Amino acid sequence: VMVWVYQLSDRKTFDKRVYQQLVTESEEAAGDERLASRSLVVKPGADVSLDMPMDEKAQFIAVVGLFRAPDMVKNDWKLVLRRDDLDPDKPRIIEASHNRLTLKPLKDD
Repeated sequence: VMVWVYQLSDRKTFDKRVYQQLVTESEEAAGDERLASRSLVVKPGADVSLDMPMDEKAQFIAVVGLFRAPDMVKNDWKLVLRRDDLDPDKPRIIEASHNRLTLKPLKDD
């Protein structure tokens, strides 16, 4: 699965995008709100780690999974995290399976 990660100053443009726009216009999809982006491939059964410096203007992190059969009703092929939800000492785990992205809860210390 190809996964795109975007750092956004705002999420208004991103929230209006539909799946097909994000597939065909991945770099431009978030408009002027996109501060940085990375793509990575997640193979079945594999784990991937992404260490990406945060732009000081970034307020949101958007993640998009380019699945073969995404659910266009639930729109769980994408998710958005607020910058405040992230802690550099507590990495977040996002599972990409069954044509959807799932944010796993933080583990208790």
